[in-house]
Amino acid sequence: MGEIERSVPAGTIEQWVMHLRRQRSRAWDQIWLIEQGGYTIHDGREGAPMHDATGRVLAEQKAIVEEVSALLLLYDDLNLPGVDAKF
Repeated sequence: MGEIERSVPAGTIEQWVMHLRRQRSRAWDQIWLIEQGGYTIHDGREGAPMHDATGRVLAEQKAIVEEVSALLLLYDDLNLPGVDAKF
């Protein structure tokens, strides 16, 4: 089966990239709150905390930062050749 070539408008790509940057920023903020601010997160029901979910959420946020950073690095490598944009 042949590959289908589709054009995506540059404005759409820029919106996706901005969304990814915001997502990574929110994840970094949450990581900082947990690691530096003593922030905790609990699973619960009807407003009553039941289980500490801080470790799970921290791992999820770190995975988000890693995955989104890889996508943004790919974007930067394609659009900013010769510029070292690594974080």
